[in-house]
Amino acid sequence: MTPTMRRRLARAATPAAAALVLAGCGGAASTTPPASGSAGSAATSGCGVAQSITVTGSTVTPPPSTLDVKAGCEVRLTVTADRTSQVHVHVVDIEKPITAGTPTTIDFTPTQQGVYEVELHDPDLLLVKLAVR
Repeated sequence: MTPTMRRRLARAATPAAAALVLAGCGGAASTTPPASGSAGSAATSGCGVAQSITVTGSTVTPPPSTLDVKAGCEVRLTVTADRTSQVHVHVVDIEKPITAGTPTTIDFTPTQQGVYEVELHDPDLLLVKLAVR
């Protein structure tokens, strides 16, 4: 299934059906940010999580992993890539354009439990998975 087909299915399906069809894609909503961490690392502050991610070519640093997040707690992702593209947080379809070489920060609060993908488009690269519990 192509990434475009995946996005169309996610938009057309209910969140529960999308989670089943898309093998664990998840959702998020905007809110105030948590404290940020150091470059290339995850940090927690109280209930929030912050992660800085760098993309060079097809290399994601730190390598894609799963971050544990408590439902209702803030997440701040700061993404810097060597190309102009889009970062996509699944289910509620947060898509944010990024400019080559410029850090882009995305703040949101996941409320639905599950494992959610965050990816870069063009090329499609997994950046991180969020395990919301």
